[in-house]
Amino acid sequence: MFLKKFFTVVQLFFFIAGCFFLCLIMDYFVWIIKPLDTSKNISYEFIVKSGDNTRNIVTSIKDSGLDISENKFICVSYICRLDKNFKAGIYKITNIDSPISLMKKLVNGDCIQNANSKVIFIEGWKFNQFREELRNNPNLKQTIIGISDDDLMKMIGSDILYPEGLFYPDTYYITPGLSDLDILKTSYKKNQTIITNLWENRQKDLPINTPYEALILASIIEKETGIAEERSLISGVFINRLKLGMRLQSDPTVIYGMGAMFDGKLRHIDLKKDTPWNTYTRFGLPLTPISSINISSIMAALHPEKHNYIYFVSKGDGTTDFSEDLSSHNTKVYNFIIKRGLHFVR
Repeated sequence: MFLKKFFTVVQLFFFIAGCFFLCLIMDYFVWIIKPLDTSKNISYEFIVKSGDNTRNIVTSIKDSGLDISENKFICVSYICRLDKNFKAGIYKITNIDSPISLMKKLVNGDCIQNANSKVIFIEGWKFNQFREELRNNPNLKQTIIGISDDDLMKMIGSDILYPEGLFYPDTYYITPGLSDLDILKTSYKKNQTIITNLWENRQKDLPINTPYEALILASIIEKETGIAEERSLISGVFINRLKLGMRLQSDPTVIYGMGAMFDGKLRHIDLKKDTPWNTYTRFGLPLTPISSINISSIMAALHPEKHNYIYFVSKGDGTTDFSEDLSSHNTKVYNFIIKRGLHFVR
């Protein structure tokens, strides 16, 4: 009789516990999918810092003015294994967001993007322009102001201490707590990955011996044309000149070597002023890259188009014309530039 009553009590206990557990699951399910209790007139924005745990995130959400269940948020994110995948950023909660959609935002990194939430490095920029872009962004921790380029490259871990051409031009998004040095490290690493991978698959028998030399050539190509289709042609001209032992005679290298002395107009006398970058006075490649470099220019340097051209001239409309001999080149210079009264230094 006692055992019968005992089993009845046990069955009743598990029945009640099961009902309670089922109700708890239903309560959590409804909470997950139900839109958060927001006001249409209030913008709820919160910050997730790098290293924040789920409790920190819930506190940040509450600080934005939104009342949300801390225990439920932590429990659901833990059970669904989302808590370890939340990304840092500035997030906005809308009146259609539910707890689960908010968690998805955190996992996907769907944070607010505005003019100051990203850094844009442009191909063809010099490194001092990269530093200026970083310095002008109020959302970045400023840690490299006053640090020399040499010391900065040591901090990044580069064996080459001259920074030009070693950072990849791209858009880099800012998360709270990110520093200017963090952005540069990411840009440097991306550039290293690209040149390393492309170097392994380069065209054979090129007169360039290292990935760094490839970056130097690519930077000249980058500055010579903005038309992607012409880059491999121009690369072919420079490769032909290197093989023939001719000077590259690239105006952008002269301009780079002039630095602040360049006033926007290149003159004959400038071509004769020797610098480590003047390819009119020196044979071979210049000392370093002369700008940041897009991947298409790197590919052009490593896969030049095979042809017999050794000269090229701008047509004046943004495109370029190529020649195999000096006589033909001089004729095109006259027709495209001198005849039209345009400035030409060669």
